[in-house]
Amino acid sequence: MKKLILVLGGSTFMGKELLQDLSQNESYEVHYINRGKNYWNNAVNQIKNIYYTYGNREDTNDFTTLLRYLQKKLNVGIDGRKWETVIDFSAFYSNQVKSVYAALRGLCNLYIFISTDSIYDICKIKEIPITEDQDQRKDLQESQKKRESYGHNKLKCEEFLKNYVIEGSFRYVILRLPDVIGPFDDSGRFFALVKWLKQNDKYPIQVDQVVQSEQISFVYSTDVVNCIKYFIQNIPQQNQIYNVCFDETISYIELAQVILNKISDKQLNIKHVTEASKFYPSVDCGVINNKKIKELGIQFTPLMTALDKTIDFFLKEAHNYEAENKAAMDKLNRKLNA
Repeated sequence: MKKLILVLGGSTFMGKELLQDLSQNESYEVHYINRGKNYWNNAVNQIKNIYYTYGNREDTNDFTTLLRYLQKKLNVGIDGRKWETVIDFSAFYSNQVKSVYAALRGLCNLYIFISTDSIYDICKIKEIPITEDQDQRKDLQESQKKRESYGHNKLKCEEFLKNYVIEGSFRYVILRLPDVIGPFDDSGRFFALVKWLKQNDKYPIQVDQVVQSEQISFVYSTDVVNCIKYFIQNIPQQNQIYNVCFDETISYIELAQVILNKISDKQLNIKHVTEASKFYPSVDCGVINNKKIKELGIQFTPLMTALDKTIDFFLKEAHNYEAENKAAMDKLNRKLNA
């Protein structure tokens, strides 16, 4: 009997790439649930051998009911049948993780939660690069929690797993990702930066003291997919948390120059300002350490190789997608007018 895989979210970018990859493995029966939003001409709907269920996570009780309905339909819980792995791209609040746990406990071998290095922005950081054990919260005022709401809420998701998942109900792995690059990136930031650099003569890249000295952690979407596949095939004996990133780091100026080199042979046009308006990084905490996950034997794509593939996509193919072009241009205009 095929192993059951469930992807929550996954309509675009890493999720789409994961579904594409898993669909080619005949030993898996792959299901995915999302809101059906249309990204990149709805490319995910063109993938064969995967099964779609519409689901919205805003009402967490309804989502638990939906998961239980799907499990009943697939005979999960009968004769020892379980989800081999559930991969959660779309939980941003702890009650969303709680609603999944309510349906999955005892019926899932592994739950993979996609988290973020933004959680470190609200934690007590003692050394750089940041290791996974530096995840103790700082004392924050409500205004700070609001300003850092993404990291705050993602950390609350992690804390639910750590504090409330009962031993034996399922194993979990938390993957903390920095800014992700790759074809079909749906954040619009890389696409907007490429558009900015196409007009670099007119609109210089802004540089302040932080931009001049700051190194940035990134990760390649394909490497995230490969990490997920590794854990599907190698379910850990204990719950685990891993930083997932390139071995190398890069500065914002270096990144901009690499992109510009694919556009023209000109030197980067920069403007020194007090506070730069920029697209990367999305965090203030600093770079992260990937030593723990590399001890598993997982290898990461060289940063420059991943950048070449990402830049090529946004220069040669992304113009075919009208909605994403407009969104990236809107994002760029907001940044230029900030």
